[in-house]
Amino acid sequence: MSLSAKLFRLLKRLFALAAAAALALTAFVCFHPTFGGKPDAQSLAKIQASPNFNGKTFDNLEPTPLNTGNGNRRPNIIAWLYSVTNPPPGKQPAEPLPNLPLDTATLAQGGFAWLGHSTVLMNIDGKTLLTDPVFHRASPVFLGGAPFAMQHTYTAEHMPKLDAVLISHDHYDHLDYRAIQALNAKTEHFYVPLGVKAHLQRWGVADEKISELDWHETAELGGLRFTLAPSRHFSGRNLTNRNSTLWGSWIIRSPQLSVYFNGDSGFGKHFAQNRQRYGRFDIAFMENGAYNENWANIHMTPEQGVQAAQILEAKLVVPIHWGKFDLSYHTWKEPIQRFSATARTAGQAFSTPQIGEVFHLNNPPANPWWESVK
Repeated sequence: MSLSAKLFRLLKRLFALAAAAALALTAFVCFHPTFGGKPDAQSLAKIQASPNFNGKTFDNLEPTPLNTGNGNRRPNIIAWLYSVTNPPPGKQPAEPLPNLPLDTATLAQGGFAWLGHSTVLMNIDGKTLLTDPVFHRASPVFLGGAPFAMQHTYTAEHMPKLDAVLISHDHYDHLDYRAIQALNAKTEHFYVPLGVKAHLQRWGVADEKISELDWHETAELGGLRFTLAPSRHFSGRNLTNRNSTLWGSWIIRSPQLSVYFNGDSGFGKHFAQNRQRYGRFDIAFMENGAYNENWANIHMTPEQGVQAAQILEAKLVVPIHWGKFDLSYHTWKEPIQRFSATARTAGQAFSTPQIGEVFHLNNPPANPWWESVK
């Protein structure tokens, strides 16, 4: 066989392999449940009637280009994946994080427990609520998104019976399809932004157990009121459905308490607007981590997080969205170090509970537990 014939044969095999890989990837995206579902007629009608929907996608309140890098600062997915799979010293913890076993009996008496990243378990007026439950990888594939090792691992089995699960948006580090499936049997109701209902439906959650809200819409549960408020972010679970679902922050009010759960957001005018519309807050769970200059419009720096808490006039702020996943270029300790230093200088009251620690507003923990972790 001539050299040209051998080369042609090799190229033919490579092309066949590439075609097979592309077909497998397409099938994976189309059929694997992690990518979610499409809205039914009722949801689609509500989406199309939303003032925040432009006919094709949802919009932020102000222009929000996702890529704020330029030139040599332009995002590079290969460089990011390399930094996650081959982290330099300090980028990820070198030992399991010293978190606490979850004390659901104490929580049932009222209080809060941060479970890492944006997952917060709380009991308010006898109602048990859970935000953005993610117990597995924050990625649809095996590259990236692996949680940090912890002394105590939390799964759906560790959660008590839940009156409500609140979802801020459909990104993988906030909406874990395996967690939703596992929590379904012990959850009375799910509250989600517009369009996210379709994902839960595909994962087996009954229609009557899901309420999907537009910005400034409110749902009631006993004496609690849940309001979806604007944030500055984006959505999507694959390359073809960006901004097809809404994103937002949750405001939780009882007769005695006002809670702000930020979800994900870049800094913007919505904080002042939410403060003006909904009043000040007793506690704010504020995003703090996975920031970078290349996506400055959709994730805040720690300094901006403190500023946002002050705009909201939060009596107490708890920095979240850190301590569980490696989703940016900074070291794992940097967000909390910068947030703590800024809050002290600004005179903003803040709390840094250990992951899994049950705490109350009358005695918020401020132990710098991360300092002793390698």
